[in-house]
Amino acid sequence: MHVELFGEGYDFRVFEVDARWLFRFPKREVCATKLIMECRLLLGLGKWISLPVPSYEYFGESRDSSSRPFAGYRKLPGIPGDVSETVDWHMVARQLGLFLDKLHTYPVDRAREAEVLEQSDLVAHWRDKAFEELNRNVNLNVDIHNLRRYLENDVSSLLRRPPRLVHNDLWAEHILVDLHSGGVSGIIDWGDVVIGDPAVDFAGLYTWCGESWLESVLESYPGTLDSEVISRARYLATCLAIHCITLGRELLRPRWIKVGQEALRLVFST
Repeated sequence: MHVELFGEGYDFRVFEVDARWLFRFPKREVCATKLIMECRLLLGLGKWISLPVPSYEYFGESRDSSSRPFAGYRKLPGIPGDVSETVDWHMVARQLGLFLDKLHTYPVDRAREAEVLEQSDLVAHWRDKAFEELNRNVNLNVDIHNLRRYLENDVSSLLRRPPRLVHNDLWAEHILVDLHSGGVSGIIDWGDVVIGDPAVDFAGLYTWCGESWLESVLESYPGTLDSEVISRARYLATCLAIHCITLGRELLRPRWIKVGQEALRLVFST
């Protein structure tokens, strides 16, 4: 058996076993709760949505209360979208549009049964976090005064329709792309999933390739969305970018800093 560290994010360390399995180990107690929820949710969600997601086949839990659980699934093919050089943008837009429509129509009661949390106002949540983090960043590669004025603008954040299940962390690094076809081969990292505003998932895609490409994704989204969803997605993309840069600096992750700065460039070039 060959085991090596595959990757490490803010919440989990991931180990690869025999190049076929990935095992996720939570770094904090709250992350252990996320992992348990994720395993429960994906049991049903994996059969509902249109793209592959992790299917956990191993779950380890010690009787020792000081030990955290861990879980493993068969490794999905592909590489993260933010490093792939073979993306078929038209295919990916169509796949993600259909995928998000299925995700956002997943029965909320079933998500609640898996103990998915509800977050009624994701815009307010990310706006508050962005202002707090803005004071800790000195180089965002955009005009800080324009950025602050934009964040201070009123953005329609009150949901006028029932909330939906959302991935809530749909950065390009969590979208796997097949090396041969250039299409999406899987969606990973479901620990931050919540019941809330679908605009947050579109914000993740906005940070990848900007507004015009997001519009092409929405062309393949059969569901009904409110008229302000792109505006909220753009605003949320700004907040998410600031958070990404902040984490990158605190955890010494240059790649995250670069991704966040590029996302801000996309937002303010619109």
